Amino acid sequence: MRKEAELGQSVSENCFAGLDIGSHTTRMLIARKNGTQLAPVRTERRVTRLAQDFQEAGAITEEAQHRNISAMKEYISILRQFRVGKISCGATGVVRRANNSRAVLDRIAAETGIECKILSEETEAVLSAKGVLSALPETGSDLVTFDVGGGSTEFVLMGKKSAIRNASRPIGAATLTEAYLKADPPGAEAVERAALGARSEIISAKEQLYENLNKSGIKSFVGLRLIGTAGTVATLAGMYIKMERYVPYRVNGVVLAKEWLSHTIESLGRMPVAQRRLITGLEPGREDIILGGTVIVSEILSCFGRDRFVVTDAGLLEGLLIDLVEKESELPGGETAGLRTGLTWRLQKG
Repeated sequence: MRKEAELGQSVSENCFAGLDIGSHTTRMLIARKNGTQLAPVRTERRVTRLAQDFQEAGAITEEAQHRNISAMKEYISILRQFRVGKISCGATGVVRRANNSRAVLDRIAAETGIECKILSEETEAVLSAKGVLSALPETGSDLVTFDVGGGSTEFVLMGKKSAIRNASRPIGAATLTEAYLKADPPGAEAVERAALGARSEIISAKEQLYENLNKSGIKSFVGLRLIGTAGTVATLAGMYIKMERYVPYRVNGVVLAKEWLSHTIESLGRMPVAQRRLITGLEPGREDIILGGTVIVSEILSCFGRDRFVVTDAGLLEGLLIDLVEKESELPGGETAGLRTGLTWRLQKG
């Protein structure tokens, strides 16, 4: 997961990078460390669709691997440009479940020189929550964070100071679309079947979070704040504020209501993919899976009995980078110190 970056003759010991190989996108964040401050200097994302056709064979296709390798080769030149000294690369979702995952990682290492580690469900959930909290002020309240990816959804239940429980379920925007929403447009009946499929997984995750809850001092889910992150959530926020050019900090703190999500689902369910491409704020390459992701988010609110949630752009990618910096710099971090990091983002706006 972490290695000296063999990207050039000289590297900067204060320049770090996180790479997130997800089920729909491959993302990169480069930041410079100055004391306890992290200054983001470059972010990149490419739609690689590793989950495409995954349901049929349980393997990542040759075409999907090629798209991912191509994206990572683009990133190599950027990493060299910034003289990145340390890299943390994590794979999630369909890579974790694919029957050819070892071959996928071996190919990445052979063709890019970057060693990538498959993140366990627990590690992904904790790192995602760590990234989320790094972009939000202290609230003094209990939280449930959720990260809706392309191939899985992670939940973390947090007390006021530390993580209590986490859960992961194999439903994501891409996999739910593959299973239920491939027709164009899918129509109301398909959307309802997708909602039922998502609902059963989310209820199961909630039950897992609820186990032994009273022993932690949290009496119920009433009063818990819901915080959402990852591509679907950030895209929905961009659509809500009609953001023509995506600027990450602008979605931090956006509140999305269940009523708006319901209207959006109804509209997307009737709309062909070509028409969705015209929606302001909808990231290109996400038009076919945004409905599946929105269904998952809506069901999360229903299952947790909430009518709204708070959006943050930060999540797993930031968590990967923060965890790397903490370990390389011997700073307090990880679960033993809670999920709040001592590092701060310079110029981070909320």
